[in-house]
Amino acid sequence: MERTASEASRNISITVEVVEKTAVEAESEMSTADDSLAISANSSVAPVIIEELDESAISSMDMDITEFVEAKALQIKEVTDVIPNSCAFSLPCTYNKDIVDAEDRDTSLTADEEDRLTKQFLNGELTFSEYSSRMDQDIDLETIESDASRRTRGFDHVAVQKMVEPKPHKANNVRQKRKKRVLPPVLQGLMGEANLRFAKGEEELAAQICMEIIRQVPSAPEPFQTLAMIYEHDQPEKSLQFALIAAHLSPKDADQWVRLANLSLESGDMKQAITCYSKAIQASPRDISLYETRAHLLEQNGDKKAYLRGYTKLIHQLEAEDGEYIMKYAKILAKRYMQEDNNEQALEAVETIFTKCPDLITLEEVNIMTDVLIALKQFNRCLDILVKYTNIQVRYKKKEEREKGTTANDPKSEKEEEEEEEERSNAKGKATLAPSRSENSDEIESCDVPDTVVVDLKAKFLITLIELDYISIAENVLPKFYMRENPEISGDLFLDVAEALMGKKEFQRAMVLLDPLVKSSNFSLAAVWLRHAECWVGCNNLDKAIESYEAVRRLSPQHLGARLALAKLYKKSEHYDKAIRVLYQDPDADTVDPDVLYQRTLLLFKVGRYEEYFSSGMLLFSRHCVNIRRKVELNALARATGVRQRLDSLQLRRLSCGERLEDENAPTFIANARPSEKNEFLLFLQMCKLACKLNKYGFLQRLCFTALTSKRFKKRNSHIIFLCLISCIHNKDSFYGYNIVREFVRVCQRSNSWNLLNIIIQRAEDLRHNRFIMRLLGRDVFSYLHIMHANNCLVSGTYKYALNGYMSLFKVAPSALLALLIGVTQLQMACQKMSAKKNQLVIQALAFFKKYMQLRGKEGQQETYYNMARAFHQIGLLPSAIHFYKLVLKEDPGDLVEQHANLLDLRKEAAFNLHLVYLQSENHLLARMCLENDITI
Repeated sequence: MERTASEASRNISITVEVVEKTAVEAESEMSTADDSLAISANSSVAPVIIEELDESAISSMDMDITEFVEAKALQIKEVTDVIPNSCAFSLPCTYNKDIVDAEDRDTSLTADEEDRLTKQFLNGELTFSEYSSRMDQDIDLETIESDASRRTRGFDHVAVQKMVEPKPHKANNVRQKRKKRVLPPVLQGLMGEANLRFAKGEEELAAQICMEIIRQVPSAPEPFQTLAMIYEHDQPEKSLQFALIAAHLSPKDADQWVRLANLSLESGDMKQAITCYSKAIQASPRDISLYETRAHLLEQNGDKKAYLRGYTKLIHQLEAEDGEYIMKYAKILAKRYMQEDNNEQALEAVETIFTKCPDLITLEEVNIMTDVLIALKQFNRCLDILVKYTNIQVRYKKKEEREKGTTANDPKSEKEEEEEEEERSNAKGKATLAPSRSENSDEIESCDVPDTVVVDLKAKFLITLIELDYISIAENVLPKFYMRENPEISGDLFLDVAEALMGKKEFQRAMVLLDPLVKSSNFSLAAVWLRHAECWVGCNNLDKAIESYEAVRRLSPQHLGARLALAKLYKKSEHYDKAIRVLYQDPDADTVDPDVLYQRTLLLFKVGRYEEYFSSGMLLFSRHCVNIRRKVELNALARATGVRQRLDSLQLRRLSCGERLEDENAPTFIANARPSEKNEFLLFLQMCKLACKLNKYGFLQRLCFTALTSKRFKKRNSHIIFLCLISCIHNKDSFYGYNIVREFVRVCQRSNSWNLLNIIIQRAEDLRHNRFIMRLLGRDVFSYLHIMHANNCLVSGTYKYALNGYMSLFKVAPSALLALLIGVTQLQMACQKMSAKKNQLVIQALAFFKKYMQLRGKEGQQETYYNMARAFHQIGLLPSAIHFYKLVLKEDPGDLVEQHANLLDLRKEAAFNLHLVYLQSENHLLARMCLENDITI
């Protein structure tokens, strides 16, 4: 097609990618009063020419509509190609410059980022709430949209920024400006063409044009609005997505957001509907119906915090002329916040009423305000509210004294008196929330409470006086309150005043209010009886207190606090069995309180009911310990080093047997921090000591290994492991004891650890310890481990190996113990039938015994005499044995032996052996003398 420059004022060539090729050729020209469009399809890419012609160009053209053949509109690609990268606008350089200069360069997101977020939303990867928040980033939408300086919108320069030099983003902490979202004039015509094509039913071509506009200006709402209309009937979900994007790009239309919210609700997306209503509220912040609808949806969705925040924002948005709504929603907020024990927020809500609607305040609002102030312990402000809005009158001492002093001593001028009167009137007319005179310095002298004051406010005034320590003034008002008011109707107020008096230790005065309540039919409740009992305790009348607590127990059997208090009173009265009965909890039927169970366990120990004591203690530990079902499970607990490893090992063992780690009918416990970890561990130690004292070694072992599974006792792991070892020793369980002591020796190679290992080895029923000892040999030249190895050889009868080990150690570090062991080994070798050189062995053995006596010293003289006597007794040298036995009986044993005679004194053993020697020689008289003189008690 040929044209001249005079025929068109502007020529814009747009390249559009096509999916299907066409073979239609354009052979003529088409022009209209608005625009002209020619589509050529000679190849796979068809140029679309848009011309704006002047009148002379139109008149000079020879137009024949029949000569035009229009190309068929093509299908739109998938959503991933909503903004195709292969398309390009060929715009004049001057146009690019104009756009860049007109646009503010401070942007929150780049065009690529907006493109990516839009694709993710359209593909369902993001919800609308996420899309909206990410598009806005850290920008406060409500602040920006309400700012009049930001209402002017322009063309988004980011779309064309690809064609100019890129510029770095500003720092994140710089507040970013909002994008302008108005199409430039050049694209407004193209947008009109898209709408015209849609009106003619050419939806595919209209959609393609919209896509191209979106590529150029992603922040313009118009193409998204048109796309929403295009897909409205065939693809409603996609239509809703485009409509949401369009609304997000032009967020000031509240009606549009409401319509989208309704569509979201119809599609079952409540969260999206809530977001739409939030956007509508941003657009119209004083539309009350929007807040109500959103609050209803938030409550349905279970978001109570957002529900309360919404109404809080509403009452701050409304002005004094909307006082009726402020009152309504502020009271709703106050009640909700008080139910949640959030009294600070409740006070903020009620203060809005007193600040914005002082003329609409009634006694109902005063009652709510005083409730909140009492809960927050702001009693001076509460007093100011009551004095201002009721007929209650209060006189202050300081005011009267000042007036008397002024009249008598220092008469003031009329001007000064007028100034003081003005100050007093100003102070009276100040906002109720400002500090009062009573709050600063004045002291109340007297008060007057007319009968016309409603009973609720009377009670609150009494509570305020009591809390401000005006007990004597409150006592004057109190009789009018409890004598004129009916406790059957106002019992809750009686109880409130009584609790205030109890807080000030005024138990006798509180009893005057509580006695009518416990005798009433409507308020003879467990809570009232509990306060009644506490009052009797405060009055030191334990019998009456026990009666009241028994009433609480009868009315509310599950009230554990009352049961604890009652048990405490029974303990004071030394009625321990009654206290134990009161504290009993059925683990099969009740939810067990660990603190009550702990107190009962201590009482069972005190009265000596040990079987119940052990059962109760094990029940207490079961809330953080695993019950051991059979002894074989101890192997899983003795090897692991940490609580988690032990539990995992035990769980694997039980799973291999088809069992669960937890017990099926395990009792349920209340989450209670008491008893403390320290007290509970002390109870565990007490149970261990008692079990050891009663020789219940099997239970002791079960108890100690059970504690190994406790996460609560994990900081005391080493202590519990040691107790497990002791329990194994007492229960003669060398198998599991060896598993534990082996870890002790590896970690701590001290004499005590080797002694414990030696104790376990002496009772061992297998030879696992031999391999363990052999693996550790060779690390040191001398250690207790070498002695133990030589001892094993001695006990097993391999005397040469034992003697070799003892001699090697004796050369390195001579000691009395090694000399004794060498002598014993040589005596054993000499006593063998097939041994050679018996005389030499005996002589060497006696020499080492002599060395042993020298190294042992005088402190161990009794011991050395006895061991020498035993050596001679073994080899049959009876005269020498008798000599040393007599030395044991005659010599002074020393201070150490006398202090620990039951453990160290060997005189009884020596006398018995001596009597055996005399019996062997048939000297029965001397044998009897030895028994009578040194053994008979």
